[in-house]
Amino acid sequence: MKSKVFNLPQVGEVLIYKHHNAKHLSIKLRPNEPPKVVIPMLMTYSMGFRFAVEKTNWIIKHAKILKEKKDASPRYTNESVIVTRFHKIQIGRHKAAHVGSKKEGDLITVIFPETTDITGEQNQKLLMKFVTGVLRTEAKAYLPKRTQWMADKFGFTINDIRVKNLKSRWGSCSSKNNINLNIHLMRLPEHLSDFVILHELCHTVHRNHGTQFHALLNKLCRNEKALNKELKKYSTQY
Repeated sequence: MKSKVFNLPQVGEVLIYKHHNAKHLSIKLRPNEPPKVVIPMLMTYSMGFRFAVEKTNWIIKHAKILKEKKDASPRYTNESVIVTRFHKIQIGRHKAAHVGSKKEGDLITVIFPETTDITGEQNQKLLMKFVTGVLRTEAKAYLPKRTQWMADKFGFTINDIRVKNLKSRWGSCSSKNNINLNIHLMRLPEHLSDFVILHELCHTVHRNHGTQFHALLNKLCRNEKALNKELKKYSTQY
């Protein structure tokens, strides 16, 4: 992608990207990164910047929401219990000098030496890696089967189904009907992960978010607006 950096008053640096797959202007926000405006290849950078200027209030508002979500994201402590679709993960202690884990039914215990401060950066990363591994294992076992079952039920044709640790999206659907799903769907209630799957399945028929897309999705899930509102309470990352 080709890009240029502009300075947007009240916001700071904004990156304007040209992308060959872009059909319209869009804005991407991520924690600790400048806003990114994605534009079609034939559009000028100045047009992208003017779009950012028009959306200044939107950028400020949603950057604040994103920061609040990040600041409020779980911080692992001795009392932490992480709930996934099929497991509960808790913190334990032992006298040994190494970190270990044990599984009893659906309960997984990550065991640290009794003198270890698990709020330290390295131990937080270790716990994050462990939880991510559990989510990935669950997602690989559950999401492809669930997606295929829903595709068969509602008459969609799909090609490949993959699970990934996506940064900012719950899922995506390519022009070849390949569906990518976020492993963090395993932290959602089943009705919300089903809603995300249905969203991507509808993209196999309608590529954009036009009227026909929303009509189809609402027909299948029966209350798209309410489900979208509920989904926004969750983050794609911890």
